[in-house]
Amino acid sequence: MKKIMVAVLAAVLGTAGAFAFDLGDINGTWRDAKWDADWTFSADGKIVLTRASSGESVFTFTDANVQNFKLNAGASGVSVSFDCSETERSYKFTKPLTLNADLDMHIDPEWTSEDYDTSIKFQKK
Repeated sequence: MKKIMVAVLAAVLGTAGAFAFDLGDINGTWRDAKWDADWTFSADGKIVLTRASSGESVFTFTDANVQNFKLNAGASGVSVSFDCSETERSYKFTKPLTLNADLDMHIDPEWTSEDYDTSIKFQKK
């Protein structure tokens, strides 16, 4: 069973890329159309949030401002989660075990019990 899970994980990471920070292989941009936001994951260890319409940088997540960075693999897919005290939010990005490259995004603001869940669409270059 462990060998199967490792093979699935490798296939998912190979298909979707790899998330930033210490993983280094997830590269690309995903769009949250509702909030005019692009989430760009890069191999240099950054996740950059920009306005999709203008390209204006909103926030850059790095090792310096992210806490509790975790990579998890399970039956529902591969996920990356982290907290950011500067934005007062917790984030989780999940790549479901599907052929499509979209990510499920979950944001948990510290100041409210209302979380934000959406699917963000991979942007082809």
